[in-house]
Amino acid sequence: MIRAALTTTALVATLAGAGGAGAVGLTTMGRGFTSAVAVVQAPGESRLLVVERSGLIRPIDRSGRPGRPWLDIRDRVGAEGNEQGLLGIAFARDFIRTGRVYVDYTDRRGDTRVAEFRTRPGARSVSPRTARIVLTQRQPHANHNGGALAVGPDGMLYVSLGDGGGQGDPDNRAGDPRSLVGKVLRINPSRPSAGRGYAIPGGNPFAGTSGARPEIWLLGLRNPWRMSFDRATGDLWIGDVGEYDREEVDVARRGQSGLDFGWSRREGTADFKGGPRRARETAPVAEYAHGAGDCSIIGGYVYRGTAVPVLAGRYLYADWCSGRSWSVDAAAPGRPAEITAVLGRIPGITSFGEDQAGEIYVVTNATVRRITG
Repeated sequence: MIRAALTTTALVATLAGAGGAGAVGLTTMGRGFTSAVAVVQAPGESRLLVVERSGLIRPIDRSGRPGRPWLDIRDRVGAEGNEQGLLGIAFARDFIRTGRVYVDYTDRRGDTRVAEFRTRPGARSVSPRTARIVLTQRQPHANHNGGALAVGPDGMLYVSLGDGGGQGDPDNRAGDPRSLVGKVLRINPSRPSAGRGYAIPGGNPFAGTSGARPEIWLLGLRNPWRMSFDRATGDLWIGDVGEYDREEVDVARRGQSGLDFGWSRREGTADFKGGPRRARETAPVAEYAHGAGDCSIIGGYVYRGTAVPVLAGRYLYADWCSGRSWSVDAAAPGRPAEITAVLGRIPGITSFGEDQAGEIYVVTNATVRRITG
């Protein structure tokens, strides 16, 4: 296996097929979707499910076209703003036994809701009538909703929330432990308690702290649009969208909690509002400045598949505006390697996805493509 510690030049050359290695590219798996923002594969299933911002989740059928809706909640989703809608999905670790699945969406008022649905593995559709609201968060503006969901190696549900919108985090919510916005939350939705749709898991850093919300796991984020766990290490990777100049990649190593990624005092490693470093303020492991058409990071996954060995152990991410893409060594992040030359520009990329085998997919509004070797 080619190791991930290759230099940038060597990595790109190998990906491109130099020295007899197989070329890397994108294979179209599905097309014809509208406002697609995620692709997932349920535990124990082979089909790919595509999440659309309008409130639909549809499988890719055998012809590569959208199949009949697996879940349709368009009647309760508000998707007026370009950052609103059905935004995230995650399957409970015990999905095969319980059929529990979670989605994150903005409702008709523009507020964030995390809802649980019940189904059974392999079911053609999910009944909206099984919905149970787990968490609701008021959103003061129509943007910066976050929306990513992930189930950690501990079985808990992690929820990303942006800073509530408005330019420059006007109310300084992201670093404020009294507010849930601008954070990653960690909750246990399988045990509703204390009048909430979830329990506070043991080990949350602010549990029992006066003047702080016990749901908070990480803070100081502007708009963590996509986050994912490394299936090999349990590290949590976040692509946090910047404001005027910088996009950043943040990581919390397995078990690390209470980290503050600096927004809005910092944008990446640069001062934004400035001021002294807050306790546990943590710099990004990678960043890039706006330029060459770049404007908004799309966080991805650490590659743990087998089809593209040269990418093993590398975190992949891209930019929504320019369509450029990069990878960075997950174990020892150094200089990121731009891999646009081999994947091509992917303008309008909205998300990455990962299947049960660890292979990675690239999502745009209309298409789902797999990275292949």
